[in-house]
Amino acid sequence: MRRRRIGDQNTTQPEVCATTDLARELEARGVAPAFAIPVAERLAEDDALCGRRREAVLEGVVAAFGAHQLDYEALEQSARNIDDIQRLMHGFAGELRKLEEGLRVVSAYVLRMHDKANREVSKRLH
Repeated sequence: MRRRRIGDQNTTQPEVCATTDLARELEARGVAPAFAIPVAERLAEDDALCGRRREAVLEGVVAAFGAHQLDYEALEQSARNIDDIQRLMHGFAGELRKLEEGLRVVSAYVLRMHDKANREVSKRLH
């Protein structure tokens, strides 16, 4: 099947209306415009799309969009989950940095106390 461009002699106004009508019909059945418009353009090229065949094709498009939408929603949910995990990991890393700083302070304090205790013991022995 040959794609028709607006400048072609064979392109007529009814085809443009058919594309618009198909897109509107798909949108009325719950298909998103971003999906309905390109599909309607492809379907408008088929001159034999009428009657029962038209209904069957449109139902098939709606079913395909439904399956596509489920996959898309699952992908979006996965992306949100990844964002949440990433945010939690950044928070956890920040808390670990704070803990590390606290441990350095405690370690320095323990070393000073150890050195001080050693000096006091050595003063008593002499």
